[in-house]
Amino acid sequence: MSAGHAHEELHHLVDQLSPDQARRLLRLVKTDPELADIAEENDEPVRRRLSIAGIGASGEGDLSERVEDLLAERFNRSV
Repeated sequence: MSAGHAHEELHHLVDQLSPDQARRLLRLVKTDPELADIAEENDEPVRRRLSIAGIGASGEGDLSERVEDLLAERFNRSV
């Protein structure tokens, strides 16, 4: 198993943990002599980006400014 694959698999598993399970795993990591230093360095929570961010990019500028026109076009109504 490559290091990259292990990293991806670990992320996947952690994402599936309940909050209680995550706390237990964090306690285990903090008590492991090889991992404790890293766990203490990263005590502040990491903000994660949404994987869907930017998925609706149209290349046509800010669509929210034209929402009424776009809806009217879609439903064949005049504004």
